[in-house]
Amino acid sequence: MFARIKPIEDTVITEYVSALLALKMSATNNNMRFPVFVKGDNDFIVLMLDALPDVTLVSDDWQERSALPWSKAKQFLGQETGSLVLDIRQSIDVDKVCAISGCVKGGELLIFLVSTENSPFMTRFSRFYSHANAALLSQTQGVHLPTLTSDQFESAHFVDGVTEDQRIAIDGINKVLNGHRRRPLLLVADRGRGKSSALGIAAGQIIASSNKRIVVTSPSISNIETLFKHAIIDTSVQRRGKYTLQSSSGGTVTFVAPDALLRESPDCDILFVDEAAAIPMPMLERMLDNYSRIVFSSTEHGYEGTGRAFSSRFRHMLSDNAKGWKECRLVMPVRWAINDPLEAWLFDAFLFDAEPELPPDSGVLTVRVITKNQLVEDESLLRQLFSLLVTAHYQTSPNDLVQLLNSEHQLIVGAFKGNVLVGAVLGMKEGEFDPELATAVVLGKRRIKGHLLAQSLASHSGIEAPLTQPLLRVVRIAVHPSIRRQGVGQTLIASLEQRAIESGISVIGTSFGCTLSLLSFWSSLSYQSVRLGVQRDAASGAYSLQMIKSLAHKQAWIPQLFELLSSNFLHQLSEQYRDMDTMLLNQLVSKISKATPPSKLAMDQVRLFAAGALGFDLVVGSLWQWFIHWLEKNSNHNEIHSQCCLLLSAKLLQRHGWETVARQHGFNGRKDAENAMRQWIATVIKD
Repeated sequence: MFARIKPIEDTVITEYVSALLALKMSATNNNMRFPVFVKGDNDFIVLMLDALPDVTLVSDDWQERSALPWSKAKQFLGQETGSLVLDIRQSIDVDKVCAISGCVKGGELLIFLVSTENSPFMTRFSRFYSHANAALLSQTQGVHLPTLTSDQFESAHFVDGVTEDQRIAIDGINKVLNGHRRRPLLLVADRGRGKSSALGIAAGQIIASSNKRIVVTSPSISNIETLFKHAIIDTSVQRRGKYTLQSSSGGTVTFVAPDALLRESPDCDILFVDEAAAIPMPMLERMLDNYSRIVFSSTEHGYEGTGRAFSSRFRHMLSDNAKGWKECRLVMPVRWAINDPLEAWLFDAFLFDAEPELPPDSGVLTVRVITKNQLVEDESLLRQLFSLLVTAHYQTSPNDLVQLLNSEHQLIVGAFKGNVLVGAVLGMKEGEFDPELATAVVLGKRRIKGHLLAQSLASHSGIEAPLTQPLLRVVRIAVHPSIRRQGVGQTLIASLEQRAIESGISVIGTSFGCTLSLLSFWSSLSYQSVRLGVQRDAASGAYSLQMIKSLAHKQAWIPQLFELLSSNFLHQLSEQYRDMDTMLLNQLVSKISKATPPSKLAMDQVRLFAAGALGFDLVVGSLWQWFIHWLEKNSNHNEIHSQCCLLLSAKLLQRHGWETVARQHGFNGRKDAENAMRQWIATVIKD
């Protein structure tokens, strides 16, 4: 497969240069890209780079020539670049590497400067220097070149500047704009297929011929530079500042960040959501509720690391909320040839396309620890584990692969059916700080890398014990989709808890974006809530809930954390949690509040309100006392999710206006809503 040239000691440097130039010529002639690995001393590297004078170097350590620091590497996003040299000899940020690779256009090289392997991840990574599609130029090992024939490659065919896939996408976008409402379009593709270009061309055509208003949202404005560039189809469309395009006919394309979009709800004729997989699902669901004509664009495989799990979950959400939604998949690469060597190498090296194996129908479930060495040596096992994590968590990134292989304090337990991994739980050991360091962390003077749960609990409560004692944090739990809800998750957690006890760890905890299902799961395993974030998590779009469980013996600081959470939570309902889903809020109140029973006088007022003798404004304090206590005592009662109970929560606890709560819960104004409250309270009081 590879042509081998003698090591450098036996030949002249020109053979290395010739090999590199031949590879560049092959890339140019076939519109494809190659990964190239250069390994040697600085003099050797300089000779290689001087052979390609137009390359851009990204490095934090290079002294001999100008280089772009890694901190600025993401400035390439939204652009097409020539050949790049990435210096990863000291460290590697895989997310940035994968992001940058998608900017390299066909006909160019992506060159890695590498050195001796210094971690489990780099040990595995070094095997891909000799990948079938890669080239290795090593000062001690010689030259390895891929042997590929030109008939393996085919470039896209363009008609009027677009591929056939892009034309179909543009037609689909126009149907969303001009067809029936509530029929969104989902554009799905791997990187480099021209999704953003298609969005831009469609936007330019729309505003050039009309005064339509298009709003574009994306996690970062850099993501939509390609869209804006392709929307300027002729001189009738001009850029007006950083965030807006305007046509001579009065049409506009305006970028609005996702949070501002939901906060301000700007009017538009159609909404484009670019890189939707990097936006939390709850935010996407609210966009779907707020706008009747939407086009979502999502990367299926790529550095975002979210595509496949996102697409699966998002399709389910679309089917539940927009029955007439359509999907358009772009397959043909636009910026490089089919079977591009660099793309194939990226998929293998970073497991972009790893899919869970289908478990056998029968067989006993076995549980065992998976070691880091096993993952490094067993590529099949690593692919199975990583694919489960991607499937279960739609914001898994390539950097998680580094953590999986390199972490020093990680405990992995896998569930197997035969040789097929069907579930896994990842735990991370935290804590055991000395008292002086723990005090510095609580005072905000120090922050130690890792120890996320222990430091969060201590720094937000002022209690040092979570830092000074050993604690195991549940990082991830993933179960094969075909066997979920069969007790595999509970089995994995029980096994992890047992292994924690055997390791001398007496406390286990978890942190997650709080949803009803996750709250129910962890509560069923006797985990206790100890902290709730006051702002939505950027990744999940939900409030982060932290839960703890004592394993060997009770810890005095856990009830202390719960007491602080309980006392603060009830005072945060009308401000910090004003926009929380009321069904989730009711469940949290029922589990977190420590309310005293209402007084006899308060209950008399509640009864008078229920009978229609007193108005809501006169008894709001008494109602609050009774309702909080009632929720706490009825945590397992279906009534807490009834329409009138949710209505009362929105008005009484979150303090929404009458017009808002009446509209949201299907009542005709305040009088109708207040009467419903009276009837419901009268019924539950009798019970």
